[in-house]
Amino acid sequence: MTSLKSIDREFEAVSASLKVSQFVTLWRVTLPVCLPAVLEIARYLFINAMTTVSALVFLYSPETLPASVSILNLDEAGELGPAAAMATLIVLTCALVSLLYSLLTHFLFRRQQAWRNPNR
Repeated sequence: MTSLKSIDREFEAVSASLKVSQFVTLWRVTLPVCLPAVLEIARYLFINAMTTVSALVFLYSPETLPASVSILNLDEAGELGPAAAMATLIVLTCALVSLLYSLLTHFLFRRQQAWRNPNR
């Protein structure tokens, strides 16, 4: 919300007066200004989804077994080694996604957010 509130409200009025569609305004103005917030939200939601167990326990079926639920099942069965290995895989997946997020944001900020850097 803070990112959206930082955008001048006149962009919508100007785009409407120039007969530019709202989609083009969203794609060319709103999204580039809000890009840091959008990427942070995506990373947060991914890591939160990887570690959420409470809601997932009620949603899985016998055909699909999410990793976080299988950790619980392995732990209840007394197999601590495989449960720890599965938990380590979840942590490594989250770390890998965070690393990819850092690379993506670095690339996108250099390419799309050059206007934010006054030294250029």
